[in-house]
Amino acid sequence: MKTEDWISVKTSLPPKEDKKWAWSDVVWVYDEEYGQRKGCLNDDNQWCDANEYLYLNHVTHWMPLPDDPPKEQNEL
Repeated sequence: MKTEDWISVKTSLPPKEDKKWAWSDVVWVYDEEYGQRKGCLNDDNQWCDANEYLYLNHVTHWMPLPDDPPKEQNEL
């Protein structure tokens, strides 16, 4: 993840499949109070921490999570 990968929440938000009732995919967010962490938008467009029951009220930027690394051929 690079600095230029950050997307301002003023520019765009993570997409939701169902615009009204769905949560967004988990993304990497920057919250001015809690720092960097995994989060998502709930169906009320409130940012939530993806690992704890915690609302993130100061998210300024987000970026998609990177893809998993490829498996090496000698891994099972």
